[in-house]
Amino acid sequence: MPVDEGELVARVGQADQHAYAELVTRHLPAIEVYAKRILGDDALAQDIAQDVMVVLWQRSNDFNPAKARLTTWLHRVAHNRCIDVLRKRQREVSLETNNTEKEPLGSDSTDRQYPRERQPIDTVLACLPESQRTALVLTYYQNLSNREVAEITNSSIRAVESLLVRARGNVKKQLETLK
Repeated sequence: MPVDEGELVARVGQADQHAYAELVTRHLPAIEVYAKRILGDDALAQDIAQDVMVVLWQRSNDFNPAKARLTTWLHRVAHNRCIDVLRKRQREVSLETNNTEKEPLGSDSTDRQYPRERQPIDTVLACLPESQRTALVLTYYQNLSNREVAEITNSSIRAVESLLVRARGNVKKQLETLK
């Protein structure tokens, strides 16, 4: 019978490497998939996922199983890291466009951010506003409840539901234009 995650996290807090390895095996793939869907970059997603696992090791005592499931806590950490990366990208693009002769945003700077070998859904996800993309990925790809998505994104359940409605509408429109 699998060991309870709360117990495993407590053991990680006592530097139990076997408990840590078990949790990494359980959660690393999902965190990596989430980061890839949000950022559109395999290598960066792997870095984010590894960083989240380091946070698990270093700050396992911060986790409170009475407040959230471990997957919610880890996704929250990943979400924050992804938002940081997206903000940094936005600042870099702003600096590039301010420092050049007003290079259009759709030029090769975008091509460097997102590889061309993408599925249509990945292309559509990349076009969504970050909040809508996050809500969709957490709900449909990570199979988290609206309550968990609200916890991760620090918003209300009603706001998550609204984001999902707008995101689904935007995805539908974008996919229709790709046909």
